[in-house]
Amino acid sequence: MISPAVHSQEPVAPSDQIDLSKYKPGQDYITLNFNNIDIAALIKVMSELTRRNFILDERVTGKVTLMTPTRISPDDAYQVFLSALEIKGFTAVEDGKVIRIIPTAFARQSGLKVVPDGNMRGEGFVTKIIRLSFIDPQDIVRTLAPLISKDGNLLAYSATNSLIVTDSVHNIRKIESLIHALDVAAPEGKGKINVYSLKHANSEDIAKALSSVVSRVPGVPPGAPRAPMGGPTTILEGAVTITADKSTNSLIIIASPADYETVKDVIQKLDIRRRQVYVEAAIIEMGLAKQRELGFEFQAPLKSSSLVENASSVSAAGGTNFGAIGNVVAGGPAGLATINGLVVGAVKGTFKFNGQEFLNVGALLRALQTDGDVNVLSTPNILTTDNEKAEIMVGENIPFVTGQTQSAATGSGSILTSIDRRDVGISLKITPQISSDDNVRLEIYQEISAVTVTAGLDPNIVGPSTSKRSASTTVVVKDRETVVIGGLIRDNVTSSTSKVPLLGDIPILGWLFKYKTTRVEKTNLMIFITPYIIRTESDASDLTRRKGGELEDFRKEHRIKKKEGGVPALPEAPAAAPEASPAQATKPEQPAEIAP
Repeated sequence: MISPAVHSQEPVAPSDQIDLSKYKPGQDYITLNFNNIDIAALIKVMSELTRRNFILDERVTGKVTLMTPTRISPDDAYQVFLSALEIKGFTAVEDGKVIRIIPTAFARQSGLKVVPDGNMRGEGFVTKIIRLSFIDPQDIVRTLAPLISKDGNLLAYSATNSLIVTDSVHNIRKIESLIHALDVAAPEGKGKINVYSLKHANSEDIAKALSSVVSRVPGVPPGAPRAPMGGPTTILEGAVTITADKSTNSLIIIASPADYETVKDVIQKLDIRRRQVYVEAAIIEMGLAKQRELGFEFQAPLKSSSLVENASSVSAAGGTNFGAIGNVVAGGPAGLATINGLVVGAVKGTFKFNGQEFLNVGALLRALQTDGDVNVLSTPNILTTDNEKAEIMVGENIPFVTGQTQSAATGSGSILTSIDRRDVGISLKITPQISSDDNVRLEIYQEISAVTVTAGLDPNIVGPSTSKRSASTTVVVKDRETVVIGGLIRDNVTSSTSKVPLLGDIPILGWLFKYKTTRVEKTNLMIFITPYIIRTESDASDLTRRKGGELEDFRKEHRIKKKEGGVPALPEAPAAAPEASPAQATKPEQPAEIAP
């Protein structure tokens, strides 16, 4: 029974007999005294009392007893009503302008109202997002889980440092009050130990970079007031320590939860898979005649199109110490031998040589290898990471005498020789750097050294002599374009004398009986370098298949038979894995955390 002034312990009459005609909403306080009233009848009373619209689920049945010995407001009466529903396993869910009364067990699947962070309005079951300032959501979930009702739910969302709570409004209010007491800044010096496992980057490099940054960032002592909106702000609140663990490629970070989230965000942006560069190189020597045929990359800067077989393929060129350019042009391709210094050209498209066109350096080299005037010294290939130096050395380790001492201790006066071993051969060092528009900046150092014989010197005493030719330059080319380095010219002078014995030795007159020839041969060293950007695993698989095809062509060309039962030189590239559906996608692992 409901009345502004009457209390009764008698069973309540049917709902249609309850008289609310004298009740004045917003003015009267009421008492509730219902003994074993049907829930449907009670809901009708509450609808008339609170002016709310209700929809009952067919599963809502049963009876309840409500007693209030003192007068209460209608809002308090509504809270008593909700508590009675909760005891019977039912809840109220707001849906627009109506309130649905349904079993609590089905509330989570009924499209609950989502309440953002702030003051809650309404009653019944809702879903609320609670943002945290200091404490980690994974930690507080373990603490709050026992407080959630059996039909409620609690989730941590680390991306925004928030909690997602589904429960009754009055239970969420209790949870919020507890969170408010726990979500405070950690005392100074009480930072948390976190372990972050890197996927791609090197832990020592990341630790060095971050330590340099955090040591320069001013912090705010815990508990100190923050700067007002619009004023200067600080990035970190306290001291942060970052240490690299090389064995597990992990970072050990000691910081407050808020500072750790800031540092972790920076780490995730740095810990990315870097692109790679596959470098194809060819080092060849050719005579001056072949230089005329393959000289287009040097003729481009001379603006003489009549000398260029494929001028449209030249994208850039440059050099130093050209001297008198006009004399070089007038002298034709032969005048190129007079250029002092290094000449560099970048070529794209096709190469034209001996009337044939070649799509790439590899095809060109196969043609050059059949020419007796061309010597292919080396064709090194190497794969390296963006902005990392790669080096190839093909040669010998030669001993060089560095000193000799005579020992008197043995009594025989033996000589002790000190030697130092040095690499002699072909060395190529390349550092690629990929730009955002897929240009590749190449820092190139090429050196060719060889053991030579010096007249008048005994190599057993002074050690061997070496000759060295080197080139060092920096160029920028597009992906899959070829850069050509030339201008390293060597003069090979050969003298021979034929004479009649005795008569040819007579001064002056001896020239009538002898013949002397001197041959000067100019050899030009040329270096072809082509970078290929490897962006994805698919690019790497394509490269593997291409190199495997070249190996197979080489085997067939030289008639190399496969061994029976042997394994292939290169494995088949794996098939591309199907993309995972959203339901199959795995969630990223959360960094491990250790309490101090």
